[in-house]
Amino acid sequence: MSESNSRRSFLKLGLGAAAIAPVSALGLSSAAFAATNPNNIQWDDEMDVLVIGSGMAGMIAAIRAAETDANAKVVVADKMSRLGGSSLISGLNMAVVGSDLQQNIGVTDDSWELLLKDIEREAKGYNHRELTEVAAKGTLKLYNFLKEHGVKYDMSIGGGTGVKKLGGHSRARCVWPQGGGTEVIKKLQGYCSSQLTNVEIRKKILLDEILRNDEGRVIGVKVREKYRFSRKHDDLGDNDNPTINGSGKVKYYKVKRGLVMATGGYNQDRKFRGDEVGTMYNAASTTQPGATGGAIKAMIKAGFKPIHMTLFRFAFPIPTEDIRWGILVNPRTGERFVDEYNNNDRQAIGMAILEERRHIDGEHTVLIYDQKGAEHYHDQQRFHLSLEGKNGINGTIWKFDTLEALADNFKMNTSLLKANIDKYNKNMARDQDEFHKPKAILKEASSISQPPYYAMQLNPRYNYAQGGAMITPKAEAVDVVTGEPIKGAFVCGEASAGTYGYIRLTACSTIDCGTFGMVAGENAAKTEPWA
Repeated sequence: MSESNSRRSFLKLGLGAAAIAPVSALGLSSAAFAATNPNNIQWDDEMDVLVIGSGMAGMIAAIRAAETDANAKVVVADKMSRLGGSSLISGLNMAVVGSDLQQNIGVTDDSWELLLKDIEREAKGYNHRELTEVAAKGTLKLYNFLKEHGVKYDMSIGGGTGVKKLGGHSRARCVWPQGGGTEVIKKLQGYCSSQLTNVEIRKKILLDEILRNDEGRVIGVKVREKYRFSRKHDDLGDNDNPTINGSGKVKYYKVKRGLVMATGGYNQDRKFRGDEVGTMYNAASTTQPGATGGAIKAMIKAGFKPIHMTLFRFAFPIPTEDIRWGILVNPRTGERFVDEYNNNDRQAIGMAILEERRHIDGEHTVLIYDQKGAEHYHDQQRFHLSLEGKNGINGTIWKFDTLEALADNFKMNTSLLKANIDKYNKNMARDQDEFHKPKAILKEASSISQPPYYAMQLNPRYNYAQGGAMITPKAEAVDVVTGEPIKGAFVCGEASAGTYGYIRLTACSTIDCGTFGMVAGENAAKTEPWA
């Protein structure tokens, strides 16, 4: 039996049986949603396909739906006044197998199987392989789709080749859209307005509720039009609480074919994410302000099955593999607290940093290099951007002639810092580091001893939520009780879950959003309207 069929059988058996006895013991009914009688609803508007979210996944889904059926009315709705979601502020670099740019540099031995292997190395068995295969197989189709819809690629990358090998990838395959996410969103929106008369894009539309009939099919949504998102809350997730932010007028939209949830993650919802993982209450996030938990809550309320909710992805302003060349210290004590290599496990390093910060009232930990470490940097381009102060928030690296000057800049005790560096150097010389950092991987950079010195405040950024709604390879949402696809419901991009598991490999968020955006849009447009 295949893995896909095995999982499906398990869901049918396990969840189906649970609907009889165990589910009732948990206080649930045989259905995880409250059925809506469409005859009791006075619909304010109707459309064939409704896409919630205007980021890359949502825009691609809308375009694909509109092109699949030119007669289908497609509406894109976003709660924010500024369209584009987190895609708008992302570089949207992406792994592509078989592009013309890759072939131009002589890489002819790449394959989707190799990409799958690279992704699964980071997934650690948490991923659902049938979903990962969709993303790995669809990269070239996505690359060409974007080109056909106006997106150009940045040829300055990779020494003028337009393609680059990034950490974790076994081949040089990663490309950058010209202008990053801002330009991608602009091109996709422009294509809709100039070429697709059946697509309408609406702002300030908050999703309140997903409506399913007694057969379990999604038939529409309850929304609030003219919603006003407020950035004044300490926890931006408070905007999803109607008792705190009740702005907007309630409307009911009849969705005749398919609802596509392309709402992104919930990274900015401090309580929602912190309830899952305590350390995450105070983690910084680089996502757009509207990335809160309202959409996933609406999906859960409607019976969509949530998975991987305790998984998350950290990003650093520098490559994870380049942290190893230095030492991370507590600024108050000058002491190290983690193996900076840690098998390149960004999650483990990130959690160690956040835990250390909890003990020092949120102060930043400091990463210190010497000249040898700087010379071994894998990504020299990023290193020099950091030195020039052009690597974003908390991405700056400072250069110092002496350790005294470094300590003074970060208000550290010079004597304590020097003592701990001396301890590190002596232990590494014997390959007996107290945190088991292996000397062999450091080559000639196994001590902090050659000036000048470099330092930065290293803080993990919560930039991707692996948790979300479970989907099938057709991007269909899965019912939490029956384990079956929910008719008329599709999820794509960061709102879905299962593609990447423990950690998402760099340059792969875009392919998840894009490939499943195409799948969700096409299948939504092909779904038979409900009567």
